[in-house]
Amino acid sequence: MAVEELLRYFTIADGVTSRLATEDVQIGGVDIKVGEGVIVSTLSADWDPVAFQDPAALDIERGARRHLSFGPHQCLGQSLVRMELRIVFDTLFRCIPALRLAAPAEDLPFKSDAVIYGLHELPVAW
Repeated sequence: MAVEELLRYFTIADGVTSRLATEDVQIGGVDIKVGEGVIVSTLSADWDPVAFQDPAALDIERGARRHLSFGPHQCLGQSLVRMELRIVFDTLFRCIPALRLAAPAEDLPFKSDAVIYGLHELPVAW
């Protein structure tokens, strides 16, 4: 469960895709006319309050399996990523059970100016 929520919450890349409306439609209360473009962000979909209750909260017991971290069509390597993350976290917390952040989470320097999302650094202590 924790791996799925971490993947949802910390999606590392925004799979932005664009589409052209082939007929008049309404999406989220907005009228889209035939021929108009629509840009879709999978990162924002993982923070949709209709899909995930209180999406801004990191809840490792959420079981957020329906996230789009691997894109709408699901990346072929997703099973490997999930397995690697489970092995890494199980091993890390078993070998270093006192592992903790060495700085407040709200002070961590996130990359907001890059295509790939993540931290510039992650200070830890044990």
